[in-house]
Amino acid sequence: MNTEHLLSIGGFAMLSGLSVTALRHYDEVGVLLPTWVDPATGYRRYRPEQVREARLIRVLRRLEMPVESIRQVVQDPSGPPAVALLGEHRSYLARRAEALAELAREAERYVKEGVGMPALKGSRIVQVTVNATDRDALVAFYRSAFAATFNEEIGSFEFGTWPSQEFFLLTIADDRHPGPTGPARFGLLVEDVDSAHQLALDAGAAEIYPPVERPWKPRSSCVADPSGNHIDLYQG
Repeated sequence: MNTEHLLSIGGFAMLSGLSVTALRHYDEVGVLLPTWVDPATGYRRYRPEQVREARLIRVLRRLEMPVESIRQVVQDPSGPPAVALLGEHRSYLARRAEALAELAREAERYVKEGVGMPALKGSRIVQVTVNATDRDALVAFYRSAFAATFNEEIGSFEFGTWPSQEFFLLTIADDRHPGPTGPARFGLLVEDVDSAHQLALDAGAAEIYPPVERPWKPRSSCVADPSGNHIDLYQG
């Protein structure tokens, strides 16, 4: 191949705004492949025409779009699948913004009133561990369905903050945190059970039963996450 007009990875990084490390990663995961790789040295080279695609990837990553979604968008940025993915991600960002705004309000209360918790009376569940058949898919599901924040360091989703009465951990089983022998089941109190139920289905959950009124508990529904764990949703 004539490589005279190809860009080195360093030059391509400067033009695209992506780091050399990022370009190597996107090659490894199949998002942005170099035009030519030197079989002797492994050096990557790119066509100048690929700069536009790389800049699009940079924008999508700034929006924190998952790599798998980026891969689909760059294949046909104007196509219906790309538009749908962008719409879904916009909705996720909006829910996350609402969650962050609530955290900001909570921080403001701490500034004014000091950090503290009411004396605990009785007991309540603050952690549930679930198994995962596909860890990445499960993380993506809870992020999309419930705008949950995943703390990689502790392998858990954090609902609410510590110290507060809303504090709750949903832990994904691993070597450090063994899970149950089968699928888990737990409940979440939500602002609007019908909306939360539909968001969960849109994010990839399977419906166990739709929102229903029962005389002995709040309006509720049940879905299963991508790993088969059951989530009961209760109207708050």
